Amino acid sequence: MELDSLERHRDHHFRRTQRRRVAGEKSALAFINEVGFCAGFTAGLGVPCLREAIAGEREPKIPEHLQHDYAIGMTWRIKDTLPAKRLVYYGKVIGGRPGFIARDLLGAFLRLRAEPGGYLKLYRNGMLSQCGKLVMDSLSKRGASETMALKLASGYAKRRSEFDRAMKELQGKFLALKVEEHYEPFTYVWDTMEHRWPDALKESRALSKNEAAYTVMRRYFEVAGFGIERALSRILAIDPSLVDGAAKTLEREKIISRERRIAGAPGSFSILRELI
Repeated sequence: MELDSLERHRDHHFRRTQRRRVAGEKSALAFINEVGFCAGFTAGLGVPCLREAIAGEREPKIPEHLQHDYAIGMTWRIKDTLPAKRLVYYGKVIGGRPGFIARDLLGAFLRLRAEPGGYLKLYRNGMLSQCGKLVMDSLSKRGASETMALKLASGYAKRRSEFDRAMKELQGKFLALKVEEHYEPFTYVWDTMEHRWPDALKESRALSKNEAAYTVMRRYFEVAGFGIERALSRILAIDPSLVDGAAKTLEREKIISRERRIAGAPGSFSILRELI
């Protein structure tokens, strides 16, 4: 297999061409729904990226002055508008960086990454930080809150790095999420997943983890065409055994071929069979 031919498949589906590039909010929603999940600003992760799709090219350079970049500006606006309408999910969930999840895949991601039993169970089991627990205490009691209110309620107003790590942690575990941005003065508003996405959480409970992993992995390979399973497990924070199980099923169904080499790329890949 030649890397260039596989990248052309990605160019089409990731919309890294001028002809297919995202031109506004409507086409951004169509793009996210097609790919299932994508990074917001960070290209080069092996998953679709909205900023790339808006620019219509592979890994566009980050300019010195971000405010003058058309693709970054549109991505910034879309991360506010589409999630506010509950049309997509947005948070630091793709490789620990900001990303989008389509509504039809959100239940699968929640089944794979949201631990049952809630935040108190995670905290008791040593899987949630003290700051994260205190922030969730406040959100659960008071409802949607601005960042400073959460800093004060948790007692971490003067411990910014620990607070920031906790907010990233809560997003990664699908416990809390940003729901608004206020600009005068600039601040975020946060809420709990249980309050913001109760329907998606309900859907997640109807899935087994194997079903959820299969759903996510199938969409990925149909869109991306190829990937390294270990890297996918890490970027999507999905248990490697679940990724392996989903890949085995996709191989039995003759959707992908595993343990393949690609000329010009190190490692062993799983590849969409129709591309071989």
